[in-house]
Amino acid sequence: MSFRYIKAISLICATCLLVFASLSTVRPVLASQLFKIGTSEVAKYADALAVECPQPEIPPSLHEECYKSCCLARFCINHEGKHEVSLISSSGSDEVDEIALSTLRRWKFKPAMLNGKPVQSVRKIRVEFEVE
Repeated sequence: MSFRYIKAISLICATCLLVFASLSTVRPVLASQLFKIGTSEVAKYADALAVECPQPEIPPSLHEECYKSCCLARFCINHEGKHEVSLISSSGSDEVDEIALSTLRRWKFKPAMLNGKPVQSVRKIRVEFEVE
């Protein structure tokens, strides 16, 4: 290699190091400014609350045998507290799933709040069935 070539490479490396060093000193300043901007306005959020939660009625046929199962329900709750419910996972029994859905449709919610205003939200609730 020639002396010029080695000198050019070392000049490029020195320039890269200077640029990197200047960026590393600028980043903490920028990060602190971004942090200040991000925390200057804090949104206050409160999740939707179930205010009326009727429990499912277990049919006599399930009382005769030991039964334990669960399902997972998804509630889409609008800004008025009205909701739609669907099952994400099944209990393994169509009869039990229908009991769960018919019961969950009767639940009532207070809507989620964002900065004091009602907003739409989604909640997942696990429903457990156990008959001993």
